[in-house]
Amino acid sequence: MRELRNKPLRWLLYGVLFTGAFVAFFPFIWMILSSFKTPQEAISIPPTLFPDSFTNFKNYQFLLTTYNFITYFKNSIFITTVSIASQLYTAALFGYVLGKIDFKLKNVCFLLVMFCMMVPNIINIIPMYNMMVKFHWIDSFNAVILTNLITLFGIFMMRQFMYTVPDDMLEAARIDGCSELRLFHRIVFPMLKNPLSALAILQFLWVWDSYLWPLLVLNDPKNYTVVLGLGALNGRYGTPVELALAGASMAVVPVLVIYLVFQKRFVSGVALSGMKA
Repeated sequence: MRELRNKPLRWLLYGVLFTGAFVAFFPFIWMILSSFKTPQEAISIPPTLFPDSFTNFKNYQFLLTTYNFITYFKNSIFITTVSIASQLYTAALFGYVLGKIDFKLKNVCFLLVMFCMMVPNIINIIPMYNMMVKFHWIDSFNAVILTNLITLFGIFMMRQFMYTVPDDMLEAARIDGCSELRLFHRIVFPMLKNPLSALAILQFLWVWDSYLWPLLVLNDPKNYTVVLGLGALNGRYGTPVELALAGASMAVVPVLVIYLVFQKRFVSGVALSGMKA
């Protein structure tokens, strides 16, 4: 009888969840469908959902051949890969130091990390740009990668997760003569798969979608990222809605791939990172 009473409530819950999911995914569905439209269909009033033909790949062909979108993809993948690899390693290392090693001014260092997290990134743009000018790194990937080598949020996240690592296991390794670096690389780092996977997804979205800083330091179109390439479409070719939607559809693919690869570890990593304080 209890199952019968809860059945209408369960179906109501499913209906609310389905409606919410549809509302969330509808813009992506519309974007993909509209990427196959002709220029006239893309700006038609009233707007249409489905294109006249799903075999119209001219928008994708234009971006991959004439507009050189493949080069932008390569640039974005290179910058994002180097940045995320550095962020994951440094976040894990600094999180281990702040979470498992006792030293003077340890709490001061952690408070400094927290304070820097509260400073808006927009405040750092002018001094960082002046630094890049002095280093002669304007219009170079170095200017983009250098500012993404360390993530303060990742350090905080890894530091929180370190409280779930048993101290007895680490002390036993130290007694056996294991150095701190070897202890970190051989024992601690392999235990960070879940939180590092969650951090990889979050930081991948941040670096991949970064627009303002790359726009300031990358002037040569050959060095553009995917996001800058999409922004450059507006103006050079008028306002090509169908081309922008096709480019956005391709730009979402790496994000979906990263999420599908790490999705099993994402939720558990986020949950464990805040388990203890």
